[in-house]
Amino acid sequence: MPTTSTAVRNGTERPPPTRAGDLPATTARNRGYARSLGWEAHLPAVRRVLDPHRTDWDWAALGSATLKWQTAQGISPADGLIGPATWALLRTAAGVAGDPAISCQLPAYGPGFRVPGRPTHRFGRPEAVRALMAVAAAWHRAHPQGPVLDIRDLGRRGGGPLPGRTSHRLGLEADLYPVKSGHRQGPTHWRHASYSRSLTQELVDLLRNNGVLPVRAIFFNDPEVHGVQPLENHDNHLHVRFAPPSRSAPKSAATHGSHAPVLEVAAPPRLGILSAQGKAPYQFTTEDAEWTARFIIGESGGRDDADSHAVIWAMFNRYALLTRPYYRTFNAFLRAYSTPLQPVLKSWGASRRNMGRADFVRTGGTFGPPAPPGIPRGQRRAYLDLQQRPWAQLPSAARSVAVRALGGAIANPIGNATEFGSTYVYFHDANRRYPNPDEWRRFTEQYAAKMGWRWIGPVAGLDQNSNTFFVQRRLAALPVPAVRVLAG
Repeated sequence: MPTTSTAVRNGTERPPPTRAGDLPATTARNRGYARSLGWEAHLPAVRRVLDPHRTDWDWAALGSATLKWQTAQGISPADGLIGPATWALLRTAAGVAGDPAISCQLPAYGPGFRVPGRPTHRFGRPEAVRALMAVAAAWHRAHPQGPVLDIRDLGRRGGGPLPGRTSHRLGLEADLYPVKSGHRQGPTHWRHASYSRSLTQELVDLLRNNGVLPVRAIFFNDPEVHGVQPLENHDNHLHVRFAPPSRSAPKSAATHGSHAPVLEVAAPPRLGILSAQGKAPYQFTTEDAEWTARFIIGESGGRDDADSHAVIWAMFNRYALLTRPYYRTFNAFLRAYSTPLQPVLKSWGASRRNMGRADFVRTGGTFGPPAPPGIPRGQRRAYLDLQQRPWAQLPSAARSVAVRALGGAIANPIGNATEFGSTYVYFHDANRRYPNPDEWRRFTEQYAAKMGWRWIGPVAGLDQNSNTFFVQRRLAALPVPAVRVLAG
């Protein structure tokens, strides 16, 4: 067996590509990678992932098992080497290290789908969640009266072994029930009278043509359905395995539709770092920029003006000072906080205000107490379309302001404000007319006192009739500004 050079062992040399089946070369390079990448210390866990039933392990067997695993997962190139790219996935699958990219949680329900499984098992890579939601949205357009799709387990936050499963480790797999006939939903299997082969075939076709992430395999045992392959214990569910996302593809979470291109608007080499006094810094990502652009479109019309700058800074302040412990990423916070970015409206009040609109999409069920009876859950189609719109199709002004704000190029006009809303509209709701300037100011100050906040007062160039900004009293003693965006 050839010896391995010091450079190969240290990972500093790039030897000629190894051909699949070139066992001596594969063995030599895997020995080097085992030391340089550190996976030699985790060989038992690695072997359990590659082939849990094998006992006769040697370096040649490791190479052939790795090649088979790479091929099954859609890793390219599949060469039998546990190099940096393969180890990045394999260590997550083995439970050696969590992957922070596997942090996107599929909502419990949305247009065209529901997820009746455990909330802790609904996590996947953003691209996989985007793909599933794109399929569900297309299904809803084709079948607005139902049934909705039943999506089961994806995986755990961070990836790794899922109890009772040998798969679902990389945030790239999901189980779906086959579709029943009529408008029924729930479990069935392909031999049962309730099963619809034609609807299930339609679902398979949507999965394979989702436009977000390529499908590596769909396991299901109905021999008459095209685009699937049989696997033991898959009579009653479709197991979808997506291919790993390309490293050149943008990261996005829970959006729908096709891949968005890499940011192309005069972005700095790296987006900035969100910094607050006494808090750990946060590095903005391209996914944060995507959702920031959608946020300002929904909240302030997407214009590059003082109002958009102010609402973004309110979100910076709120995330850095108040909510970061609850959201792993800035974009996850935006999608939970902003009404236009919620797949299903969280507030029964917002649902009641919108339920009469022609574009209101009901997603099933109604709000319970304290909501009045009969208020449906749902979201406006305009907002669902905004959530699905790829980066390249967002207005250039919104993209530009998002990148500049996350790069630290937009000044903070509102100090430590974390709250905003239109007291001009609130006055109208209470009095059935709009206020004059003096009435608006008195109403704004009274509203702030009632909420336990402090109005920031007039700001030159900022029209607070559209959005009025407030500082929580507990933040009033902090230096101004307490939050900054530093160069990345």
